[in-house]
Amino acid sequence: MRSMTGYGRIEENIGNYSFTVEIKSLNGKHLNIKTNLPWIYSSLELKINDVLKKYFKRGSLNVYIDIRLIQPKDIIKIDKALAKSYYDALNELASYLHLSDLPDLELLVKFKEIMRYSIDEKDLEDIWNSLEKVVIKAIDKVIETQESEGEKIYKVIIEYVDKIENITNEIEKYSKDMKLYYMEKLKESLKDLDLDIEYNKERLEYEIALILERGDITEEIDRLKMHVKKFRDVSSSNIEAIGQNLDFLSQEMHREFNTIASKSKLKEVTALSIEGRLFVNKIKEQVQNIH
Repeated sequence: MRSMTGYGRIEENIGNYSFTVEIKSLNGKHLNIKTNLPWIYSSLELKINDVLKKYFKRGSLNVYIDIRLIQPKDIIKIDKALAKSYYDALNELASYLHLSDLPDLELLVKFKEIMRYSIDEKDLEDIWNSLEKVVIKAIDKVIETQESEGEKIYKVIIEYVDKIENITNEIEKYSKDMKLYYMEKLKESLKDLDLDIEYNKERLEYEIALILERGDITEEIDRLKMHVKKFRDVSSSNIEAIGQNLDFLSQEMHREFNTIASKSKLKEVTALSIEGRLFVNKIKEQVQNIH
C-alpha cells in the first residue's frame, strides 16, 4: 500500500551535464502532472510524463527539473545580421528622439531572436537517455516515502476494519432475537387492545412473518462480511488503484449499515449501525490518501 504523499530529489552529473530532478506528490483523485523544466528542453516533457505515468495512477505531481552544462559547449547561435539590424534601428530611433543614450549590448541581448539555443537531435537524445535514469531514481525515492507512509495508513485502516467486523458480528447476534422482540411487541399491542392472544395466534404469527420479512437484515450482514474480507484482501495486495478499490468498498459498507439502520427496530442494532458508519467514515478519510 502506498500513500499519495511522497517526495524525492536526485542530483547527478552524467557526461557533460548536471541533472537535478525533484518530485513532490500530493493527494488527488486523478493523476495531474505539472512539470517545470528549462524551455530549451521542453520537447522532453511528454517523455517525462510518459515515464511518470508508468509509476503513478493517482495524485498531484509537481516535477522540477534542471539541466546544466558542466563544460562550455557551442550551443548558442548568434544572428549577427539581425543584431546589426536591431542596432541600426535603435540608433535611428535614438537620433530621431534626440536621445543621448545609444543602444548597448545589454539592450540588444534582450531581443531573444538574436541569440538562440541550438541542440541537435543526437545531443538531445543523449540528454534524454541520461535524464530518464535520474527521473527514475527520483521516482524510486518518492515511492519509498509513499510506501513508508502507506504502512502507517494500513495499520490504522485495519484497526477500523477489525472494529467494523466486530460490530457486524454483534448485529448478527441481535438479529437472531428479532423474532422474539417483534412477538413481544405485538403481544403487548394485543393486550393493550384487550384482544385474546391465543385466539389471534395465527394472525400474530402472520404479522410477525410480515415484519420479519420487511426487517430481515441477513443479506446486509452477509454482504458486510464479504466487504470486510475483500477490504483486507485488497489492502494487502499489490493491485493497481488500491485506493479507488477501497473507496468503493467503503461506500458499499456505508450503504449496508444505512440499510440495516432503516430496517431494524432494535435500538441496539440501530446504535451499532451508527457506530459502524462512523468507522467507515474514518476509513474513507484515510483512503483518500492511498495511491
